[in-house]
Amino acid sequence: MNIEIVKDHTIKSREYFRIFTSSGMQVTLGTYGAAIEDIALPFTDHAVGRYCPASADRSELRHSIVLKEADEAALLRSGSYAGRTLAPNAGRISRSALNIEGHCYTLMPNEGQNQLHGGPHNLAHEDWEVESQEQAPDSVRITFTAEQADGVDGYPGNRKYRVEYSVEDTGWIRVKYHAESDQATYINMSNHTYWNLTVPEILQNQVADGSKEYQADPCQGSGLRQELEISANNVVLNDDQSLPRDIIPVSGTAFDFRTPAVIAHMLHSEILRDDITDRQFLIGRGYNNAYILTRANLNRRVRGVKREDALKKACTLLDPVSGHKMIMMTDAPALVLYTGGYLDVPSSYIALEAQDIPDVGNLLPERMQITDPEHPFHREIRYRIS
Repeated sequence: MNIEIVKDHTIKSREYFRIFTSSGMQVTLGTYGAAIEDIALPFTDHAVGRYCPASADRSELRHSIVLKEADEAALLRSGSYAGRTLAPNAGRISRSALNIEGHCYTLMPNEGQNQLHGGPHNLAHEDWEVESQEQAPDSVRITFTAEQADGVDGYPGNRKYRVEYSVEDTGWIRVKYHAESDQATYINMSNHTYWNLTVPEILQNQVADGSKEYQADPCQGSGLRQELEISANNVVLNDDQSLPRDIIPVSGTAFDFRTPAVIAHMLHSEILRDDITDRQFLIGRGYNNAYILTRANLNRRVRGVKREDALKKACTLLDPVSGHKMIMMTDAPALVLYTGGYLDVPSSYIALEAQDIPDVGNLLPERMQITDPEHPFHREIRYRIS
């Protein structure tokens, strides 16, 4: 494995880490938002000859499988949060009211009267520090850190955050989140990468002209061509403000991805559609719903040790044409499927966010996990890309 470090000359604290595996996968991490800036794969044998000349040097030709905004300005303008670490909170909090141990904290709203993704000063749009960089023959590990003072956007506690990325030569990307607070608070960290594993048709012209570096943007709706499987029996329905209002079983509905299905087929199925799903798809311009992940056996014991937060498979995403696949595992209780209906190019990518049940303090307060000095926040997400 190899790593290249690129410094942003306009912002001295900003760095990018390009990591290359022996199979040709390239993963780019960045300090701005402790982000997955890019994941790019070599062309498959199927793609060579169809999308680019067979004589092309494939060692330097890759196509991105995640959404990349052109720069910071484009990222902020789009509101996509593409690839960023979501902190202190992923998702919306209704009426910007946070109840912790009997006290109601008034948060700073940034979406009408509600708060989205941690408020106006969320860490997705801040530069993180590089705590450490480690390289081994079969892996590279980069750790980012950030801090927030008590009261920022209304959250209690002086908080310290850490995100550790491990890129392995086997195709695994492991993300470990850790946060501490000197008083009781709420933390719900996640990642907001958008995925499209398909090989865009427009690559043919861009590669044929001899260019070795390029940005190929999937067309509208191409993200829906992917096949998705989600390990969940229940889904959260939203109100007109995209806030959770109910939980229903997925069985017999267009939300049922317990067996692999092409997203577009489910979205447009006349058999599975009804008034409820039509309303949900109108609100989200497609899917924008949280799935309650099936739990691992909470009483499972390994050598007498109780494992209460075992990782489980959350979802599998597949491009049936190229064969590219992404498997996600996590210990988070929910997975938000957002099919990108509000992106600049609608539904060109889909987001899969492992997180708490959205607005859990209001929807299911008994399942809200508080972070305090004795109980730091931990979460893990693993991606297997092939």
